[in-house]
Amino acid sequence: MLQRPMSAEPQPTSPSLANAQRPAEDAARYVELLIAHQRKLYAYISTLLMGDGAASDVLQDTNVDLWARFEDFDFDRPFLPWAFGFARQRVRAFRKSQSRSRLLVSEAAMALIENETAELAEETDQRLAALRRCVQNLTDRQTALIVNRYHEKSSVKLIAARLGTTAHNVASQLYRIRQALAKCIDARLAAEKLS
Repeated sequence: MLQRPMSAEPQPTSPSLANAQRPAEDAARYVELLIAHQRKLYAYISTLLMGDGAASDVLQDTNVDLWARFEDFDFDRPFLPWAFGFARQRVRAFRKSQSRSRLLVSEAAMALIENETAELAEETDQRLAALRRCVQNLTDRQTALIVNRYHEKSSVKLIAARLGTTAHNVASQLYRIRQALAKCIDARLAAEKLS
């Protein structure tokens, strides 16, 4: 199968049955990538559309195009820049259909936004990976506090009542944990840059 160069602009296509030719494992991996990057794609599209309410519709169209072209995806390359190409094409098509709008983003600005968004997405992914590793270094009590506060979204007062302590004490512990996690993340990222 010939691979299209990554620099080439993907063109929107209609879905085909050709996707059935690829192994089921590839389809599952592709769906995972597509799902994992939905927020980033939406943010990119919304930025290019200057917050236009049509971002959700453009994202849906982009997803259709991405699925239709899943056979062309090279798993050895990063997914997000490839997906941004489809999103950019859909934004252009939307902007063309809405040409009466005077608030449009130039091609140069779109390219700059794409580059910045890709860099920010990569940095965010690296920070999240470092955070996951740093959380593993917490004590069971610290982990329980983090889970209660940020995963279960419990209030500091409620956590304090459960633990039989003051809200101030819980808030202070959470602050110290956040500070320790921030230092750990920064140290891990610095170490990764050096290696």
